[in-house]
Amino acid sequence: MLSTAVKNLYNEGRISTRQMIRFQFGSGIYGFIARNEPLIWEGVEYKPFGLIEVSDIGSGTGTTADGSFTLTLAESPDDGLTPDVLVQIENEDYRDRPVRVMDAHFHPDTGALLQVETVARGKLDVIEHSIDDERGYTLLARCEGSQLDYSRKNGRIRSTADQNRRAPGDLIFQHGGQSGRIEIYWGRKGSTPSNGGTAGSSPASQIQKFYALITSR
Repeated sequence: MLSTAVKNLYNEGRISTRQMIRFQFGSGIYGFIARNEPLIWEGVEYKPFGLIEVSDIGSGTGTTADGSFTLTLAESPDDGLTPDVLVQIENEDYRDRPVRVMDAHFHPDTGALLQVETVARGKLDVIEHSIDDERGYTLLARCEGSQLDYSRKNGRIRSTADQNRRAPGDLIFQHGGQSGRIEIYWGRKGSTPSNGGTAGSSPASQIQKFYALITSR
């Protein structure tokens, strides 16, 4: 959430905003900022850059809001970014490493840093290498938004140890690993039951059966 000072400057059309990118690779943390001078923020030095392009952040609502984005870096021999230099990214441990895109808001008169706002968080998935007729050797980094974590599926069953970290002494899941899986039927009386369901059984009775199953000895 933007501070009052930043909002006021936005309303006046006088805010100075610079984009920041933070990579947390296996070899360390690297920061970049779109301005001529470096910035030290939260113990990380953000070095000047003007060559990394950030795409629009994936939009949507609810489970459709993936928040994915891409980062593009093309060769620039004048800046030392030759194809031989760019290809060295493959020597880095970058897969599934955190990436953070931020906006740094500065006072237009004093140049003081007023606020750093996180625009997107994600994990670097893959880096695609290509040769563009106009731009030359190009890297395209695809980043998965953190929102995708909410829709991931796995076969792990919640254990008593998990629950005790949240509510010490709660044994609700002590038989979870042995009880297997059941399908709870939800629907109106007389509807066709799904596998394991019984026509006419109420949701309340199905829930009672579920709790009886996972708490039985």
